[in-house]
Amino acid sequence: MRAMADALQTWLSDTLGDEGPFELTPLSGGNSNETVSVTSASGRWILRRPPAASLAPGAHAMEREHVIMEALSGQPVPSPRTLGVLVAEDVPQTPALLMEHVDGVSLTDTLRSTYPSQPDAAAAIGEAVIDALAELHAVPWRDAGLAGFGRPDGFLERQVPRWRKQLERYRTRELPYLDELTSWLGEQRPERFEPGIMHGDFHLDNCLLTPAPPVRVAAIVDWEMATIGDPLMDLGLFLAFWGDDRPADCAMPRVQAVSRVAGAPSRSSLAERYAERSPRSVERIDWYCAMAFYKLAMIVEGAYAQYLDGRLRTPYAAALEHDVPALLREAAGFARLG
Repeated sequence: MRAMADALQTWLSDTLGDEGPFELTPLSGGNSNETVSVTSASGRWILRRPPAASLAPGAHAMEREHVIMEALSGQPVPSPRTLGVLVAEDVPQTPALLMEHVDGVSLTDTLRSTYPSQPDAAAAIGEAVIDALAELHAVPWRDAGLAGFGRPDGFLERQVPRWRKQLERYRTRELPYLDELTSWLGEQRPERFEPGIMHGDFHLDNCLLTPAPPVRVAAIVDWEMATIGDPLMDLGLFLAFWGDDRPADCAMPRVQAVSRVAGAPSRSSLAERYAERSPRSVERIDWYCAMAFYKLAMIVEGAYAQYLDGRLRTPYAAALEHDVPALLREAAGFARLG
């Protein structure tokens, strides 16, 4: 283990041109990859890598994250600058991606004291995130070198069968509205879309905001699920988690909780702001909100199955007993199914 740690220290030193030594401190957040603060006497950086006990090695995709972040370099999209990728069979938790540290804050249910009071803060946050998302979706992805990064042809047609099939690999219980949503999403699927860069897991937790006003997105992070697909899937997930009209027993209640205050901008007003900044139509946004929560439920039910068989013992995984059915109930609400 000491040799492995020394190998990582050597790579960091060579990559950064810094003699070190380097201290590695895991940061909170993220349920797929580990985010680590790397510090020395002369600076601070961020390392992203698979967890020590990887339950699904293919889900971590750090090299893929590197490709999309490199492509966004020089684009008007707030994203950290990458510094290097370590791929070494003799070093655990690799491939590992090293990037610059961005001075920003990730918000869930608590505002910083430097922020405006609610609901002004919710308005500023919502508008800043929508603006950053529109900037991302406007990037000319072919010109950015991403022509082979995803499979946009047939993207929407693949979504429902793909995620339902994935659920069946580890399904352990009956889930509400599952069959009804599967049918509705397939029948009501938009006929066409304009391909673009998709973050793939876009919500407030994956945005670092400036620590003090004026509120803006300092960086979008956690790109391992990015692809070329229908960018409105990103908008659907962000808006599905947004606002004070979610049920009292909503899914994943801490996510974007700062938006659930009286007077916060509505989903429709934020969708209109997006439409003002994008040529994409938001007319079918309810389908995208329902699809986003359906997809998320299909994915994270796998973590709940791992919790049940003892492989994953975290508060996040335990909470999925409630959160997965709640995601499907809220998706059914967007679809107006009962």
